[in-house]
Amino acid sequence: MKSARQWMMVGALLSATLLAGCVPVGSVAPSAAPATEEPNQAGASEPSQPDEIGAAHPFPHITSCDQIAAVAADDVAGMPLDKEGSYVEQDSISCVWQPTEEDISALTDIRMFTVTITADTSDVPDPAVAEQYGIKGYFTDPRLDARGGVGLWLDTGSAPVDGGSGTVVVPGVHVQIGGGRWGQDSQLGKDKLVTLALQLLDM
Repeated sequence: MKSARQWMMVGALLSATLLAGCVPVGSVAPSAAPATEEPNQAGASEPSQPDEIGAAHPFPHITSCDQIAAVAADDVAGMPLDKEGSYVEQDSISCVWQPTEEDISALTDIRMFTVTITADTSDVPDPAVAEQYGIKGYFTDPRLDARGGVGLWLDTGSAPVDGGSGTVVVPGVHVQIGGGRWGQDSQLGKDKLVTLALQLLDM
């Protein structure tokens, strides 16, 4: 149905815009001193977690969006992978799940779940310093503190597709996750954002 397709495109554009806005803004904290020893990335059996706080986190060993779907099974249930909008590369992964045009018969059928993981060597922002510059949305979490990271969260309750999107930033890797459904509260929140992101980082 043409109108359903138009609304699906609106939802997709909205989600893409919000996720783009999740990328940390600028460098608001000084760079940490480089580690004296480089992390060993040669062995696949090595743990993904860095040896010390502030050390660069290895890029997760993810070779397909199916691995991400297994971690976020409840969030992607009933939605096929958008293969045209998804890709898996050595230092960048993006996976998008959404209904096909044929599956949309009402506005409430419009929903989406996205995960983007990128290697990034920029400084991890300091939430307190960022707020001084008027940059809001950063938050701390004990689980992220242990890895020298922070979170960034954006609510989309004022948008037609209710939901939220956020980014977990650890040294060396950014994990962006977004989810929403027309007219319904998203199951994604700060706590779940951190939980999913850490599960993905440890793969």
